[in-house]
Amino acid sequence: MAKLQIFLPDGSQISHDLTDEKTTVGRVADNILQIDDGSVSSCHAEIVLEGGVFHLHDSGSTNGTLVNGEFVTDAVLRHGDEIRFGMVEGVFHGEEAEPDQPMPEFTTSAAQLAHVSARPPEFVSASPIPKNIRKKDPVAVALYAAAAIGILACAAAVTLIMRMASQV
Repeated sequence: MAKLQIFLPDGSQISHDLTDEKTTVGRVADNILQIDDGSVSSCHAEIVLEGGVFHLHDSGSTNGTLVNGEFVTDAVLRHGDEIRFGMVEGVFHGEEAEPDQPMPEFTTSAAQLAHVSARPPEFVSASPIPKNIRKKDPVAVALYAAAAIGILACAAAVTLIMRMASQV
């Protein structure tokens, strides 16, 4: 059986079984589910059972109705949906859907090492992203070599000047 669980700001809870085809939600006593909170409109929303599915319709409330954090005017409710009427939060507990297909049987298998590759000998990668193959730029290699020679020449000149200065 579907139900709506409401969490009031004072810490108390209301749990309402959705047995009627139409359940009205609001602040005044005329509603089937009365929520006595200033953020809830007098006739805030209604939950209607149509064809075995629960639909939530906002009744033009002042502070709006949210389902799973989204403002809605009409929504189909699913098990576990979080609903908020104004500032009052709740959870819809419907019938949990059965999976369409049964779960597969669990089987164990042992991993075996491959003795030969399954890749065809003429295999070429079909990736649209080319491999990053860095080609050596001859100009860059020459610049690095010239910079290294220049550094060595400066070091030799400094060493020669230091020796000459120490002999004086």
